[in-house]
Amino acid sequence: MGGDVSETTERMRELVRPSSSQTLDLKDSEVDATDDRDTKLEFFTDGRKIQKSKNDSLQEISAHWNGPQLVSDEKGPQGRKMGRTFELSQDGRQMYETWHIENGRSGSIIVIRYVYDAANLYE
Repeated sequence: MGGDVSETTERMRELVRPSSSQTLDLKDSEVDATDDRDTKLEFFTDGRKIQKSKNDSLQEISAHWNGPQLVSDEKGPQGRKMGRTFELSQDGRQMYETWHIENGRSGSIIVIRYVYDAANLYE
């Protein structure tokens, strides 16, 4: 059992390890997020059936809009419930990525928040 726990813990650490940068591309019913490790997440907001990916560098995720927030519902290692929320700051200079992760048997929720500064594209 010790190996399973340490493997799950390592997978969770890798999953929530923050990126140095993120690029978001908004489309009609899709938001694509690409990070500095060339991992691409495709968030679909139109209710389509999501395909389970065999490739760790490309993941399809079901999401919806809650006002200005993009919200996902996902499954983590060992089927733990988790979700992410992406939201721009009011001044548009930062993006917040907030994770909500179910913490095993206790059912408590772990909240992790990352803040990304907007890139200056006009330098």
